[in-house]
Amino acid sequence: MMSFAHIADTHLGHRQYGLKQREEDMAASLRAAIVEMVDRRSADAIVLAGDLFHSRDLRPKILHQAERILERVPGDIPVVVSRGNHDENLTPRDLTWLNYLHERELIILLQADLEADTEVAHFEPYDPADPGVHAGFYDLESEGLSGPIRFFGLQWRGARTDQALQQVAAGVEGVNKEYGAAAFTVLLAHFGIEDEVPTLGATITHHELDDLQQHIDYLALGHIHKRYDAHGWVFNPGSPEMHSTREGHPEWEHGYYTVTLSPTTSEEGDSLRSIDVVHHQTKRRPYYRITFEVTEYQSPGQLVGAFRSHIDDEADAVRAHCQQPPFMTDGELRAPMIDLRFTGTLQFARREFPTEELSTYARKTLDAIYVRENDGGMRTATVQRLLKDLDEDDLFIGGRLNTEALERQVFEIIASDSRFGAHPNAVAALLSDAHRMAQGNEAIEDIRDVVASTRRDLFPEMTADVSVDVPDDPLMDTDKSGRTT
Repeated sequence: MMSFAHIADTHLGHRQYGLKQREEDMAASLRAAIVEMVDRRSADAIVLAGDLFHSRDLRPKILHQAERILERVPGDIPVVVSRGNHDENLTPRDLTWLNYLHERELIILLQADLEADTEVAHFEPYDPADPGVHAGFYDLESEGLSGPIRFFGLQWRGARTDQALQQVAAGVEGVNKEYGAAAFTVLLAHFGIEDEVPTLGATITHHELDDLQQHIDYLALGHIHKRYDAHGWVFNPGSPEMHSTREGHPEWEHGYYTVTLSPTTSEEGDSLRSIDVVHHQTKRRPYYRITFEVTEYQSPGQLVGAFRSHIDDEADAVRAHCQQPPFMTDGELRAPMIDLRFTGTLQFARREFPTEELSTYARKTLDAIYVRENDGGMRTATVQRLLKDLDEDDLFIGGRLNTEALERQVFEIIASDSRFGAHPNAVAALLSDAHRMAQGNEAIEDIRDVVASTRRDLFPEMTADVSVDVPDDPLMDTDKSGRTT
C-alpha cells in the first residue's frame, strides 16, 4: 500500500487585510497539515500544486518560515511542487525561490520544458545525485504495485494552458515509452476547470482534458481556492486558509487530500490497484458572515441601537461556529474574522453612517481579529431619488445615451452623499479617470497609485487607517507546553 497527500495554494506570506496575524495563519495552516501528514504517516509523498508563496518577492522571514516547515518533513518523504501564478509569472526569472528550495533538496520542483515550435513537452527525470534547478518528473518506488508512482509537473501557463496540456499529454506518452509504464501517474498543475467552477477564473473545459486523461490517473490541481473533484481523476483540494470573505462561505471546503493505492488482482489474476481518495479539512481561522438590514431606521441613533442588539443576538451563533473542529487550536477558540454586510436603503446621508462605531462594537463584542465591512448592497434614499431625477435631455444626444455624462452625474451624486462629500466634483473626476484606465486595461498598480495619491491630497486625515495590524495570536505561536514553535 502506498499513499500521497495533495495540497495547494498555501500562499505563505499573504498578509491579508494588512494583518500580521493573517500572515502567521498562512504558515500555521500549512504547518498543521504537514504535522498531520507526517506524524500520522498518512503519506509517502506530499504534492503541492502551485502557489506555495503568495509573492515571488519574499521577505527573509517568509522564506525562513517555509524552510522550517519543510525541514519537519523526513528525508524519505519527498515534497513534490509545481509552480503557480503567485510563485512566478509567465515571463519567469532565471531562478526563483522555488529553485532555491529545490537545490536545498527541501522540495522537488517539477516543470515541463515547453517549446513554442514543438507539439511535445520534454520531461527530464529527477536525479538525486544531480538535482539541478528543477526536474520534469519524479518516480516514487511503490511496494506491491506493478511500477512506480510517477509525478509530472506543469507550471502556470495562464491563457496558454490549453496548448500546454496537449504538449504534456504527448510528453507523458513519450516518457512512458522511454522509461517504462508507471503503476499510477499524477500530474501537478495550476488552473481551474470552467465546467466545475464558473466565474472563478477557470479557463479549461473537460473537453480540453480528453487527450490528457488517456495518460494521467490523477490530476492534482491548484489555483481555485474551493474544493472540487470530477470524474474520479480530477481533484482540487481548496486552499488551506481562506483569502477572501467569499471563500469563508460555509459551502467552500478547504483542506487537502490523501490518496491511498492498494494492490489487488482481477478475477483473471491480473495485477490491479484500488484507489481511495479522502478529503481532510485544514486547521484555519474561522470566518463568520453577519448581515444587517438598514431600511427601517430613520436616524443614526436608531440604527446604532438596533445594530448592537443584532450583534448581541449573534454572539452565541458566532461562538458555536468557532467551536467547530477545523477552527480550534489545542481545544482553544480562535478569534474569528467577521464579514459584516449592510443591505437595504439608508434613510439618512451616507456620510452620517457610523461605520467605524459599528465595526468596533462588532469586533469587541465578538472578540474578532478583524471586521470586514461591506456596504455594497446598501443604497441611500437620497441617491435613489436623485437617480430618478437625472436630466434626460443631458443624457441623450440624437436619441443615443451619453454614457460619459451619465457616469459623471452618477459619480457626483454618490460622492456628494458619502464621506467624501467635501469634494464631490474632484471625487467624481477621479472615479471617471479610474474607470477609463480600467477600460483601457492599464495596470492595476497604476490605477491604485492614482486613486491613493488623490485620496491623500483631498483627504489627508483618512490615510491613517490604511495599514491595519493586531497583536500576535498566542494560540498559533505556542504548543501545549507553552514552548514557542
